[in-house]
Amino acid sequence: MTTFYSSTFISIVLAFLVFMTQSGQIVETTESSSKPNFSNTVKTESTGPYNKVKIEIFDNLTCQECSDLAINTLPKVRNLEQEIDNLELRLYFIPDINDEVFSMAAHALKCAADQEAYWSMHEKIHKNKEDLNKKSFHQFAKELEINDEALSDCIESEAHKESIADDIEYSSRETIEFLPSLLINGNKLIGNQPFENIQKIINESLKEFDLDPIQTKPAIPTTKVKELTEPTTPPPSPTPNVELNI
Repeated sequence: MTTFYSSTFISIVLAFLVFMTQSGQIVETTESSSKPNFSNTVKTESTGPYNKVKIEIFDNLTCQECSDLAINTLPKVRNLEQEIDNLELRLYFIPDINDEVFSMAAHALKCAADQEAYWSMHEKIHKNKEDLNKKSFHQFAKELEINDEALSDCIESEAHKESIADDIEYSSRETIEFLPSLLINGNKLIGNQPFENIQKIINESLKEFDLDPIQTKPAIPTTKVKELTEPTTPPPSPTPNVELNI
């Protein structure tokens, strides 16, 4: 049995402290202004001239808007990425270190990516987050037809702990204070924005590279969510002696 706080807990807590001191606390958005959702995980470096529109999503399992984004809007954004060569989609999953199972979910996502099942695992976790437990990952592996033993070994060995810490540190550098948040070529969108609004920002970015825009419907007028200087909902504080045992 691997002790979570012996390595992952320490590294994530240190990264989280850096995050807190540099950019303040992450706040889960509670605005419901007719918005949608999405995701991705393994970071890949672009080759050749950089003329891609980079879509970056920051989410976790503790906010409902994150799940709404992941379940309802993500498939549409993924379809765009598959259809258009000049789009690059990435996800930065910010784990809740105060919740053992949700912390394990961050490892499960990275480990599932090793078996080319990241997107499916991401959807499974978000759809089943209310009943998520240690045994859930075994069931997900079976349903996704991936190697359960390899998944479990990867989670228990904390094979991706450095990558998870990197995601947290990157969110700090980008001053991500609310979840979910999106960066589209540096343009920040807060909350589960309507898909039409996301397309609008993507088109504006494509035009910067003299690329053809996506055919879109008119954007839905929404009240812009203000970035509060003093977040109202602090993230959970670290809980010691958390063990990984699946």
